Amino acid sequence: MINKNVSVVIATLGEISLEKTIESLNNSSIVPKEIIICIPEEYATNVKHLSYSNVKILKTTVRGQVAQRVLGFQNVKFPYVLQLDDDITLDLYCLEKLLETVISKKNIAAGPKLFDHLTKEYHSFLIPTNTKLVWFNKMFYFLANGKSGFQPGKISKSGLNFGIPETPNTFYDVDWLSGGCLMHRKENLILTNYFPCKGKAYAEDLFHSKLLRDNNVILVRSGEAKCYVDFTSSKGGGLLNIVRNISKSLIPMKIFVKSINGSIIRLYLITFLFYIRLYLIKTFK
Repeated sequence: MINKNVSVVIATLGEISLEKTIESLNNSSIVPKEIIICIPEEYATNVKHLSYSNVKILKTTVRGQVAQRVLGFQNVKFPYVLQLDDDITLDLYCLEKLLETVISKKNIAAGPKLFDHLTKEYHSFLIPTNTKLVWFNKMFYFLANGKSGFQPGKISKSGLNFGIPETPNTFYDVDWLSGGCLMHRKENLILTNYFPCKGKAYAEDLFHSKLLRDNNVILVRSGEAKCYVDFTSSKGGGLLNIVRNISKSLIPMKIFVKSINGSIIRLYLITFLFYIRLYLIKTFK
């Protein structure tokens, strides 16, 4: 029988979407034993109305997604731990399928497929889907990763992370997984604040994924696990927001590229081409 002792850690400022996220957890085929809400003290009033029996409020003296999450990790009680963003809605069987994957081996962390909650369309970062941009995509992926080009789930020589196609279902031993929804074994958790910059934790999932892999944790995309994110909103990944995020992520990305012995020149080239790619995608929709 599957072990159902799961802790969930959510770093938040108390956004409106948080309650819907908690409801999806508590309506899952497996209900978490505890949901730890990690929130800075000055924002704690935003979550005082939450009255679920398995929700625990952890007031933090730090602000920052990674720092808050790490404090949550340090306080979990149960052997399986899901880190979750406060704007994600889980499919009925998402938690169960992630758990099945992680239980299968001692050194696995597992993430789900991500879908847009409005369109229900599959979403993954930087997969070559637009058939009208074949020529541009070839150049883009060559500059990002040399002759190897696009490699699903891998981190390129430029530091840019490639997404994973919707099929086949399971992708084993990828370089990175989204930090928005990720299942761990408790003994594999990273318990220190690994993010090297102040402010919003841009590209934190790349730093986190690298640390997990350095600790011999295998990253698996569990295709039977599904969750939903608002990718169409400004928070979830609208066009202007993507441009803004790419620009602001340059400083942490330079640090990350150096840590993997990548190419800073490729990073700058790809950042420039990324804006062109966004324009072309919008033009040739």
